[in-house]
Amino acid sequence: METADVAVIGAGIAGLSVAAELARHVTVIVVEMEATPAHHATGRSAALYIPTYGPPTVRRLTAASAAFFRSANEGRSPTPLVSPRSVMYVADEPHHSHLLAFAAGHGRAGGSLELIDGPASRARCAALRSDWVVAAGVDHDALDIDVAATVATYRSALAERGGRLRTSHRVTALDRSVGGWEISTTGGPISAGTVVDAAGAWVDRVAGLAGIRPLGFRPKRRTLAIGPVAAGSDPGDHFVAHADMHFYFGAEHGDLMFSPADETPTEPADARPEEIDVAIAIDRINDATTLGLRSVRQAWAGLRTFSPDGDLVLGPDPADPTFVWCAGQGGYGIHTSPAAALATARLALGEPLPAALVDVGLTAGDLLPSRLATNAGW
Repeated sequence: METADVAVIGAGIAGLSVAAELARHVTVIVVEMEATPAHHATGRSAALYIPTYGPPTVRRLTAASAAFFRSANEGRSPTPLVSPRSVMYVADEPHHSHLLAFAAGHGRAGGSLELIDGPASRARCAALRSDWVVAAGVDHDALDIDVAATVATYRSALAERGGRLRTSHRVTALDRSVGGWEISTTGGPISAGTVVDAAGAWVDRVAGLAGIRPLGFRPKRRTLAIGPVAAGSDPGDHFVAHADMHFYFGAEHGDLMFSPADETPTEPADARPEEIDVAIAIDRINDATTLGLRSVRQAWAGLRTFSPDGDLVLGPDPADPTFVWCAGQGGYGIHTSPAAALATARLALGEPLPAALVDVGLTAGDLLPSRLATNAGW
């Protein structure tokens, strides 16, 4: 039987990042049901670093993660983890008010959205139809994130610190013992003093195996695809998103990466794209642009899992401090992962949040699962 101080269940970006952070202090083993890490939501994300994206707690975690990305995880990546890429939010006449409301919210969040008219929008993305776009807002502070390179730096840090990764180890039972947890997996038994539940869409199911009350996480499917544009069409260099999130797209190695920005409630599963969702995205984008999407080279889907209040849930369960949540990343998991990992590790070890998190306005109460128990009247 393998043993460790902490067993982390799930090897997406949440599990790998918190395991790498914990491995600075204790022995860690990561247990992953798939044959490869980052198989589900992490490996299927079109990730951007947008400082004003998400609710206040998410924005604070994003701010506290900036140094990690700009330093390429203390130089572990041979290539940059982020690169500049402006985001342009576009609106037709029926959604102009949505753009103005979004811009106001952007400002309240500490950002700055450059509002431009229809002709100026088309100067930045010539494929936008002149009879469709009436205005846009440009966020110049956004960054593209290299997801694969980011995951690789976490794996590197985990290995450097003696952490172990076990793939094809589906957890089948979690039994409380005097010294912690006995974990039955399809790859063999594991013993650990503490369990970190970083199982993405499966976090509530893992909690159920441990006899811990589920918190009500909601997986939602997001569809993406890549396809060729019509000859002579130019999507431009911006990442373009509808002001009311009916679609988004961006150039991708000569093709177009696009999505209907769907959020379809789904049971935990290895998500697959639905043809209707891809078709909806194509129709919406062709209505707004002259890109002439007709086919796809590849389509995929991932599950973005949300907590009941929409914020990340990080730290020990109120019923058992040896069961630690690292969950509810929703659409924010990659760009918050450095700070979320640091917070989860410190709270799991019974330590206060470090200055790097306190200085951006975070408190343990913003993150701990006890806030959900309180809100639910437990």
